Amino acid sequence: MKFAKMKHKHFQINTQYSRLFAATLLAMAGVQPVIAQQTEPTEAELKAKSIEKIEVTGSRLKGVDMEGANPLQVFTKDDLIKKGYDSVSSFLKDLPQASSAGTFTDNGNVAGSDGTPPGAAGVSLRGLGSSSTLVLVNGRRVAVDSFSNGFDSFVNVNAIPMSAIERVEVLTDGASSVYGSDAIAGVINFILRKDFEGHELSAMYGDDTAASDFGRTNLTYAGGFATENSNTTLVIDYYDREKLMNSDRPIDVTFKSSTRVTIDGKDFAELWCGSNRSNGGARCQYDYVIERAIQPDTKNVGTTLNHIYRMGDNKEFFAEAMYQANTGGAYDSAGSFDYTLNGNLATIPAWAKAEDAKNGSVNNIRVRSRYPEIRTQEYDATSYRLLAGIRGELHYWAWETAATVGKSENEVIHTSGYFSVDRMRAAALNGTFNPFNLGRDTDPSVVAGLREAAPRVGESDVFSWDFNIAGDVYDLDNGAIKAVFGGEYRSEDIFDRPALIAQNGGVTTLGASDAAADRTQYAFYGEFNIPLTEKLDAITAIRYDHYSDFGGDANPKVSLRYRATDDLILRASWSTGFRAPSLSELGAGTSLGSNYIDCGAGTPFSALCGEFGNPTGELEYDQETLGNKGLDAENSEAMNIGLSWNLTEDLNMTVDYWRYQHTDIVDVDANTTLKACIDGSAPKVTSEAALAGAFGCVMDAGNDLVFLRTGFFNVGAQDTDGVDIKIDYKLSTEIGDFKPYFAATRTLSYERQLTKDDPAEDLLGKLSGASETARPEFVADSGLDWSLNDWNASLSAHYTSSLGDGDFKFDNDTVDSWLTLSASLGYHFNDQNKVQFTVRNLTDKEPPYASSPTNGYASSVHDWLGRVWTLRYTYKF
Repeated sequence: MKFAKMKHKHFQINTQYSRLFAATLLAMAGVQPVIAQQTEPTEAELKAKSIEKIEVTGSRLKGVDMEGANPLQVFTKDDLIKKGYDSVSSFLKDLPQASSAGTFTDNGNVAGSDGTPPGAAGVSLRGLGSSSTLVLVNGRRVAVDSFSNGFDSFVNVNAIPMSAIERVEVLTDGASSVYGSDAIAGVINFILRKDFEGHELSAMYGDDTAASDFGRTNLTYAGGFATENSNTTLVIDYYDREKLMNSDRPIDVTFKSSTRVTIDGKDFAELWCGSNRSNGGARCQYDYVIERAIQPDTKNVGTTLNHIYRMGDNKEFFAEAMYQANTGGAYDSAGSFDYTLNGNLATIPAWAKAEDAKNGSVNNIRVRSRYPEIRTQEYDATSYRLLAGIRGELHYWAWETAATVGKSENEVIHTSGYFSVDRMRAAALNGTFNPFNLGRDTDPSVVAGLREAAPRVGESDVFSWDFNIAGDVYDLDNGAIKAVFGGEYRSEDIFDRPALIAQNGGVTTLGASDAAADRTQYAFYGEFNIPLTEKLDAITAIRYDHYSDFGGDANPKVSLRYRATDDLILRASWSTGFRAPSLSELGAGTSLGSNYIDCGAGTPFSALCGEFGNPTGELEYDQETLGNKGLDAENSEAMNIGLSWNLTEDLNMTVDYWRYQHTDIVDVDANTTLKACIDGSAPKVTSEAALAGAFGCVMDAGNDLVFLRTGFFNVGAQDTDGVDIKIDYKLSTEIGDFKPYFAATRTLSYERQLTKDDPAEDLLGKLSGASETARPEFVADSGLDWSLNDWNASLSAHYTSSLGDGDFKFDNDTVDSWLTLSASLGYHFNDQNKVQFTVRNLTDKEPPYASSPTNGYASSVHDWLGRVWTLRYTYKF
C-alpha cells in the first residue's frame, strides 16, 4: 500500500487510532448562518424528520446545531428566478467566490477537440480549478463529464435542470476530511425538490431587446404524489435557447487574420475583399472572430424523481432518479488552408493567370485562404443517475446506507467546416475544389462530399455505495459528544474516443487524442462535535481514502466555534485536502506536437544538444504527450477565520478570512523528462521503438534530441488568500418589507508556480495565458428585495473590479471595472397563480474593452449578451 505524502512535515499520520482521535481534537473551523422561513410542519413531515435528521453541507453530523460553524451560503430556487438566471451555470458565473479562473460556461465556446467541451459548464471556487471544486447532488457525488476541459475533470453543471433545484448550498472551505477528493476549494451541493404535494406548471419565455433573435423558452411540470406513508416528487423540465453570434453585437475585434495568393514570389489580395486589405494592399483582411458565437444554441430535456416511503419501525426507504439530455451546437470560424496549385488548373482565375504570365512561363501558384463554411459541431450529452437507500434509527443512533449508479454519455459530430485532409488536398490539386474566392465558387455538393464528420464519443460511469451511523458517544458536563462514522466504496470508468481519422491528423483544423482509464476507491471517516465549554465547541473530522491507482491519503479537519454572546459567533478552521489525479490525466492517449530547447553553455539542457543544436543556439524536436499512471495526489492546506454577528434581530453580518495552499498540481511538464534523460533516470536511446513505451529521449547520430516522450507530473503550486463579507438586513414598514443585502469577495493574493524550477507568478487582477483567464481582485453582489402583500420586486447589482489587460495587449493596459444592474417584478394573483418579470443588464451595458482577447472583451468574467428579459408564469393546482 502506497501512501501519498502529506504536504507539511510537521504533521505526521499515525495509524494508531487513539492518536488519530487525539489529533482531531486540536482544531478550528466554521462559518455562515442559514436563516430560512419555514411553514408549520405536517404530521407526515414530523414523522419523516424523526428519521431523516437535518444534515448541512460541510458536515455529516445530523441533528446538530451547525449555526455559524461553516462558511456556508444558501440560495433558493426563488432567489435564482428573481435574478433572471435561466441556467445553473449563469448563476455560478456571477457567484463572487466562483467569479475567477476555472469557472467556465458555454459563453464564447468555440468548436474544438482538446478544449472546453461543447455545451458544457463547470465551476471553480477560489480560482483553484474546476477539478478542485466538488459538485454534489443531494449530498452525494455524480459522474464527472466524459470529456475533460483540457485535461481537467469536472461535473457538467448544465446537466442539472435549474427548475428541479430546491436550493444550492455553497461551502467555501476545504472539505476533503468530510467528502474526500476534489473538495480542495469547497463544495457546491444542489438540493433537488422533494416532499412536494400537488401540481405545478411553469412557463417562461425570454429574449434580448436588440434586433437579434435570442429567444429562450422553459416549460416545467412539478408533481407531488403523497400517501400516508410516502411521497413521490416528479419534475419534468424543457429548455430551448437560440444562438447569439458575435455578428449580432458590435464587438471590438482586436485582431484579423489575412488571406493571400502568392504568384512568382509576390503576394496579391483577391477581389472578394475589395478595399479591406492589409500589408500594403497585398493581403485580404479576414474577420474570423465575427463567425464565432457569444452563446450557442441548446435544447435540453430533463426529469428528476424523489421517492420516500416510511416503512415503520423507524425505517425509511428513499430513492432518487435524474435524467438529462442536452443537444446543441458549437461554432468557430472557417478553417484555414495552404495549397500550392499548378498554374494550368482550370480553377485559376483570369487575373491570377495574367499575373503569372508576366514572366513568360506558367508557374505554381500558392493560395493561403479559408474554407467556404464555418466550423460547426453538434453535440448530444446525456446523463443518468439512480439512487436507492434505507435510513433508520437503532436505539439512540441514526443510520443510513445507499447505492448510486451514474453515467455521463457524450457524442460530438462535426457537421460542417471539417474536411478530410487527404481528399480536400487532392480535390484542390485536381481542380474539383476551387480554393479561390474563399472556396465559394465550388459546387456546394462537392464541399459537402469532402466533409469529415469524425464523431467523438465519450462515457463516464460511476457506482458507489455508502453508509454512516450517527449518535451520541459520551456525555460531558456541557453536553454530549456527537459523532458520525461511515465509509464508502466507489468505482469509476471513463473513456474519450475521438474518431481514428482525427487522432491520426486526418481532419482539417482538428486535433484529437483519446483517453481511457478506470479505478476503484474506498474510504472511512469519522466526525465529532465536542462541547468543550458552555460557549466553545470543537468540530473535528478525519477521513482516509484509498485509490487503486495511486494509493492512500488521510486528511484531518479541526474547527472551533465560540459563542461570544447570543448574537456573536467566532469561528476558525484548519484542514488538509487532496485531489486524486483525474482519469483523463492517468489515461490520456497520444498527443503529438513540437517543442524546443535552448542550446549552448549555461543552458539547462545543453547536454541534449549536439552537432546541429550547439551551433544554432536552439533545437526543435518532436514531442509526444501521454497520460502518466505514476501520478500522486495533489495536496492542499486550507485555513478559515471568521465571525457571524447578529448586530440586531434584523441585521446579520459574516466576515471570513481564508487561505489556500495547493501543491503537487498535475500538469504536462517536458522539463521533468528532459532532466531525467540527462541524469540517467529516463532512457536516452536512438529510436522510438527502443523507448518501449517509457518516457524518455531519442537522439540522432549527431547527438541532438529529435524526439521526446513525456506526460503529466506533480509539478505545480498555487497560493491564494482573501476575505469574504456578507450583510443581510430586513426592514418592515407600512409600505412593505425591505431586504437589502451585500456579498463580496476580496482576493488579496494569487500566485501560481508552473513547475518547481519556475518562479511564482503573481496573477491577481489581470488577464493571463492563452485563454485570457481573469482573476479579479474584487467581485460583489448587492441588491434590495421588496415585498408587500401580493407584490414583490428587486433591484440588484453585480460588480467586477478592473483587470490588467492580457499577455497579447497592444493598445490598452487596463480592462475597466464592470457594473451591471438587474431588476424583477412579481405578482401573486392568488395561491394558484403568479407571474415574475425580470430584466438582466437593465441598462444594456457593454462589456469593457480588452485588447488582448481577439473578441475585444474578457469573456471569462464579462459577457456581450446585452439586456435580456424573461417572463415566467406559474400555476399551482
